Amino acid sequence: MAKKAKKADGYIDLSAAQKAQHEAWRPLTVHEANRLAKSRWKTVKVRRDPEDARLWRVERPGSVQAHEPMTREAWLAFLETGEATPTKSAQGGSASGGDGQTAAEVYAERRRDIDRLLEWLGQELRKHEKEARAKPRNWGASGDLYRVRSGLIEVLAALRGVEIEDIERCL
Repeated sequence: MAKKAKKADGYIDLSAAQKAQHEAWRPLTVHEANRLAKSRWKTVKVRRDPEDARLWRVERPGSVQAHEPMTREAWLAFLETGEATPTKSAQGGSASGGDGQTAAEVYAERRRDIDRLLEWLGQELRKHEKEARAKPRNWGASGDLYRVRSGLIEVLAALRGVEIEDIERCL
């Protein structure tokens, strides 16, 4: 019988097998992808795509491509072959709108999604604030907002094409 994950200091301790399973499907961060590429292919550079912060901008000699973030296995295969297995977005089409939609249609669809997400975020923040006021000595709520704030700063920096520090200086 498998042991349940133990909670220590608010974090869940996972077994080595659970961690390995998690790592197998987790997409790499840009930093991790660069570190792996640097070990063998010094000319490959990964950045966050300036047009879509969810995508990677993979720069190779004579080639610049946008790709969805990849797992370690997929990234190493891509580095070997130069070809990535196409992945699908959550809505069923390809990340670039390859199902026959125009760029303007995909933009309008994503803009509507973003507007809905921002509205939903506002609702969740109002609920979260009520819960935080009910437990004023609980630092967990402040930690939650730190993570939300960091994510919003990252998104805004990618959208504006500036560094995170530039956004933080404006706050």
